[in-house]
Amino acid sequence: MITTITIFIPLAGAILMLLMKNADERTTRYTALGVAAVPLLLSLYIYLAHGSDLGAASLTQSFDWVSSLGIGYRVGLDGLGFGMFFLSALLTLIAVVASWDVHTNLRQYYAILFIAELGMLGVFAAQDLILFYVFFEVTLIPMYLLVGIWGDENRRPAAIKFFIYTFFGSTVMLAGFLALGILSGPNFSIEALNAGGGLSRAAQIAIAVPILVGLLIKVPAVPFHSWLLDVYVSSPISTNVVLSGILPKLGTYGLIKIAIPLLPQGVEPFLPYLAAFGVLNIIYGAFVAFMQTDLKALVAYSSIGTLGFILLGIASGNALGINGAVMQQVTHGLYSALLFILVGIIASRAGTRRIADLGGLAARMPWAGGLLALGAFAAMGVPGLAVFVSEFMSIMGGYTAFPVQGILAALGILLGAMYLLYMLQRVIFGPTKQPALAEAADAGPMEMAAIVPLALLLVVLGIFPSLLINVQRPAVEVVLAAIGGS
Repeated sequence: MITTITIFIPLAGAILMLLMKNADERTTRYTALGVAAVPLLLSLYIYLAHGSDLGAASLTQSFDWVSSLGIGYRVGLDGLGFGMFFLSALLTLIAVVASWDVHTNLRQYYAILFIAELGMLGVFAAQDLILFYVFFEVTLIPMYLLVGIWGDENRRPAAIKFFIYTFFGSTVMLAGFLALGILSGPNFSIEALNAGGGLSRAAQIAIAVPILVGLLIKVPAVPFHSWLLDVYVSSPISTNVVLSGILPKLGTYGLIKIAIPLLPQGVEPFLPYLAAFGVLNIIYGAFVAFMQTDLKALVAYSSIGTLGFILLGIASGNALGINGAVMQQVTHGLYSALLFILVGIIASRAGTRRIADLGGLAARMPWAGGLLALGAFAAMGVPGLAVFVSEFMSIMGGYTAFPVQGILAALGILLGAMYLLYMLQRVIFGPTKQPALAEAADAGPMEMAAIVPLALLLVVLGIFPSLLINVQRPAVEVVLAAIGGS
């Protein structure tokens, strides 16, 4: 029952927020912190107690939902989803801590954030295609509201674009799910459908197309990415934490958990193109990030590049690449959340996010400047930080399967280092350009509470990657067995 309890604790938290009609802001914030801490503590307990055996019966719940169609409430945890399950709980708590830029309708904000958390936790635990889709959709409306209500002056067109793209993608994906489940039984159990469900190669290819398109829109893979910049730039910082750290991984996780193992023959012809999408993301993200004048936009495009390494690792079809992709989902979430929070801190002090107007940050704000450098080094894949391990594995796995794409991805790391170092040079060093920064205070205790845990995890997983890899390896081996990889 612990998995189900963890998933639905945020729902209880959302109801509690709405019932606290007379609570002041301080009480509301501390209550939200308490609610957000519970799923994280339960996830940590699951890791400590069951990290070596996530398939334990106590972590799995199943009962018929629509028995005539083979649809059921089936949840459980495995190594493919547990890292993101834990990260969803962590980043929701971090988002609550980092919500200092939200002052209006605070109870409603937290209630909607907790509904989004329910959807995210559910996606990474779902073991039924229809349940996966339901939780997938549960994240859509809350994120639309968080951007559309609490974002900046461009929030409404950004939220509408986000809704149109992602709703279209999820609808197309559902069509593929329905075809797979109906032709296989009907049966929508992910475990029972493993390795194609007895479908012919032609049927698998036809079903794989809508599923791949829907998931790639969610990632987003270039050229399905145009919704991303507007949404990221317009969102409150605390929403960015979840939006960048978790939402794109719903797409990459779907590729690893559903598309590849359930339709191995159907996905196989598209793997070279998936690798090419990954390389396109890496190189395009780096070039466009280099041209950004807004610090937040630069961080947004750096995320596009990092997601490309996940796509390359997934396409590799081997243990090294897929392990790297699964780990990269977590490491990307850590560094992107860290950078977005720091962008918010810097912008609040300087009154601008324009890179050309910033400078001298190291002298006036050493903690914020130092942690910005650490986040940028993580995004570059510097050895000793977690992203290096996952990117190296993804590139080497990708090179084994697709040498040209692997080489281009490695060159993409150099491009990423160029624009990130150039950004650090202009923002951290040199004379102080903004008068507001001349007297600015460094990151305060609440701000440090939001960013230090992310920085520590980047370092710890960089030094001890086995903390995550040992958990995910058994599930990756199951995927490899389904696709005949090694």
